[in-house]
Amino acid sequence: MRMTTRWTLLVLMGLLVAGCASPTPLLPTATVAPTRAPAPTVAPPTSTVASTPTRPAPIATPTEAAPGVTITILYDNNAYDERLETAWGFACLVEGPEKIILFDTGGDSTTLLSNMRTLGIDLRSVDVVVISHVHGDHVGGLAGFLAENHAVTVYLPQSFPESIKEATREAGAELVEVHDAVEICRFVYSTGELGDWIKEQSLVIETARGLVVITGCAHPGVVNIVRRAQEVVGARLPRPLRTYLVLGGFHLGGASAAEIATIVEDLQQLGVQKTAPCHCSGDVARRLFEEAYGEDFYPVGVGSRLEVRE
Repeated sequence: MRMTTRWTLLVLMGLLVAGCASPTPLLPTATVAPTRAPAPTVAPPTSTVASTPTRPAPIATPTEAAPGVTITILYDNNAYDERLETAWGFACLVEGPEKIILFDTGGDSTTLLSNMRTLGIDLRSVDVVVISHVHGDHVGGLAGFLAENHAVTVYLPQSFPESIKEATREAGAELVEVHDAVEICRFVYSTGELGDWIKEQSLVIETARGLVVITGCAHPGVVNIVRRAQEVVGARLPRPLRTYLVLGGFHLGGASAAEIATIVEDLQQLGVQKTAPCHCSGDVARRLFEEAYGEDFYPVGVGSRLEVRE
């Protein structure tokens, strides 16, 4: 990769809006509930959660789905693994499907790549990069990552500036522009671009436990994203999967407690079994989700590892 191309990418990323800026300074918080072991990984229980009065009965899953999925948060402003650096933004690694997927790249490649190496992750093992939206705290690490591994397919929202698309191609990556929902690999889908002003795609993984939905910032609304995820998979099945887990930024940092309570209720009505809000979700939202979901809430941060098994 030519140095001029690399610097072009870096400049372009730096000029992007920082995204969901934190309304108040983020204070380090304990991200492991007192009743859970303080290990640097979180493994959700593999037993199906019984339905409660506020949640519909689980919908049957199909016989074919990804047998196991591991999600590792590589970049986040919430602390978890003390060996890793926190910074405003989001990135996670999805392993288990036929391709290893990097979803978002955080705000800078230095932090992203350092955290990956500390966790023992081989950068060249990544097959696919999916960028949720154009804000710098999600796309800022792309240039540096492509400098280390350009043998990837990058899924960018179609609404991205042409200059960023061209710079991605020049870096040596294969580019896929996403507008409608698309299958990325077996059992893994993009919701397609959602939203009006800020176009954003989310990741949907079909697992034996149900759908796993990963959001970047959820600018189009986390409830709308979950509905779309159910539609995307449900379009090819007699009936939709239950939604096992929703993880990522929920964009609720400035929302009132009443607004958040309504969103929690809507997600429960949609059958969402477990939640792991981080990044731009906000401390109030994380607290209210924990109160509503109890042991089915995961207080994740950078370095958290969630495993969804059969």
